[in-house]
Amino acid sequence: MLVKKISFVRPNLLEEIPDIEDYNLDVFVELEDGYTYTVVIATAKNIVSLMDKEKTNFSEPADPFIIVRKLTKEIIEETVKAYAENDAYWLKFYHFAGEVDTAVFNRLQAEHTEYLKELDELDNS
Repeated sequence: MLVKKISFVRPNLLEEIPDIEDYNLDVFVELEDGYTYTVVIATAKNIVSLMDKEKTNFSEPADPFIIVRKLTKEIIEETVKAYAENDAYWLKFYHFAGEVDTAVFNRLQAEHTEYLKELDELDNS
């Protein structure tokens, strides 16, 4: 899907970042259909910094970050365009990640289990 506009909380935020290799920020992505998605883009180093700060050995499950090497305009644009491909599947996934009802996953699991059962029956016939 075509990316119409990429913006941040403040227009000059990228210039204000103290360390472009250790930071995360909200990115607003407007697509051609007019809908604006919000995603969090973080550097790999920032993920480690957050784990150190929180004294954990993993990134918290509720933190669906899109991970980049550095926070530059070019890298953010490249990343957003890649996530907007295929009808913006991955952009939608990260935007709505915390809002998907687990019933959706349970249904997908049940369908997949049924599919595997059918394959098993074919193999045994």
